[in-house]
Amino acid sequence: MPLNLEQKKGLVKEVSEVIMNADTLLTADYRGLTANQLGEFRKIARNPGIYIKVVKNNMLKMALKDSQYSSIGEKITGPQILATSNDNPGEFAKLVKNFIDEHKNIELKSLAYKGNELDLVEIKKLASLPTYEEAISRLMSVMQAPIQKLMATVNAVPAKMVRTLDAVKQSKN
Repeated sequence: MPLNLEQKKGLVKEVSEVIMNADTLLTADYRGLTANQLGEFRKIARNPGIYIKVVKNNMLKMALKDSQYSSIGEKITGPQILATSNDNPGEFAKLVKNFIDEHKNIELKSLAYKGNELDLVEIKKLASLPTYEEAISRLMSVMQAPIQKLMATVNAVPAKMVRTLDAVKQSKN
């Protein structure tokens, strides 16, 4: 069912607001995907902070026009699907990369992070970024290592003393 003018304006406004808050933005040509495969791609949007929408080219160009991603508007041709993330670019890129690896029919058109357009091959680099939880756990292990070494060193002195006294005791018996 075609949208009326007010619905189109509402859609452009909604997409504009999502784009303004997005850290990562991706557009892809979804020709060749079946409805079920497109539904699988939309399941990715169930993760918090991820937005996926099929948008007509003119409406997407209007939404991109006044945003930090305005340069992407020039690359929009053919049926496009818009995917954005505002929380975790690494996790978003992993989900999208896995989907693209499974479905060769989808063709990436553009990828941008915080307003900077990236090469499409950089999605692999973005996908290799740790998630927030992984980054925190790595940081904590790095911070904990010197303390563990200090404690081992401090505990080694009394332990060595006890072993020495035990050895002296054994030699006298």
